Amino acid sequence: MKRSILLVDDHELTRAGCRLLLTRLDNFEITAELDAGGGVIQEVSENRPDILILYIHLPDMNGMSLLAELVDVHEIPVLILTGQNDPRDFAFALRMGARGVVRKNDPSSAIIDAIQAIDDGETYISASVSEMLAEMGQPNVELSPRQAAILHYLSVGETNKEIAYKLRIAMPTVSFHIAEMRKKLGVGTNKLILNAARSEKLL
Repeated sequence: MKRSILLVDDHELTRAGCRLLLTRLDNFEITAELDAGGGVIQEVSENRPDILILYIHLPDMNGMSLLAELVDVHEIPVLILTGQNDPRDFAFALRMGARGVVRKNDPSSAIIDAIQAIDDGETYISASVSEMLAEMGQPNVELSPRQAAILHYLSVGETNKEIAYKLRIAMPTVSFHIAEMRKKLGVGTNKLILNAARSEKLL
């Protein structure tokens, strides 16, 4: 039985290219396509694709927020497809639990290599992304994927209650992780977390 792939990208040309590209793989098929983020969670909940290819800059929602929910709540392996050149986005997506990052101007073989690596339980980072991450350097502070997700939600103005709802965890759990981030970042209040995270190149 073929492994199923959900493709989420708002560019028809990109989706068509991916469809053609994946005909090279005998054991994978694109079983569903979406051009926006709004229907992704429902599609994942109903059909449980084996891998999700996600264009991170969606027209209707913050792709990072969607990634956080997909990884933390639904535990779907996500390959990030991006046309951007900011390594902070790549690093943050990986920190939140994305299983791979490929840029749209990478060789087409990178998508095939990424899908095969992810299906084998590995993390795939294309050569161009790896180079950009190496130039950026490693942050001094390490966050867990859940802490990275909470940090992202804080950065877009979500409250603890809203974060708990989206990640389907208890509010005390959110508060615990925020307290842990304060310790790691060396700040005394929640208001200083975002400034410290930006200084550490976590955002």
